[in-house]
Amino acid sequence: MANIRHTVIVRRDLQMPVGLLAAQVSHICDAFMRKIILSKSEQDGVNRSDANPNEMAWCSDPYLSVLAANCYEDLCEIQKQAEREDLPVKTWHDLIPSPTFPDRSIKAFVGLSIGPADFDLIKIVTGGLELY
Repeated sequence: MANIRHTVIVRRDLQMPVGLLAAQVSHICDAFMRKIILSKSEQDGVNRSDANPNEMAWCSDPYLSVLAANCYEDLCEIQKQAEREDLPVKTWHDLIPSPTFPDRSIKAFVGLSIGPADFDLIKIVTGGLELY
């Protein structure tokens, strides 16, 4: 069995309510699938998959980890490390309630996903992170 995982890292400092956190993780996790579906639909009738073998393996046996980054700067550093390791990275920005002004929304770099890829390679980047 393949050791394919998909890892989502979300910022703790945004202090999102649990329901919003769950929704954001969902958006971040399926971003690569939306890209594949949209690009395939734009090809208008071409019968081929744009998913790579790791993405297909993950769809057969989905395993997701949700980890925490403490702040924006930490998340940016994780992104750079993953890109240096040549791992697939998708970032997610969204409007969320401001942690300091609840009646306002802010555009924030909420999180990112790494993978689907071999979990041993992902751990090179995420090994020191805590579960969210």
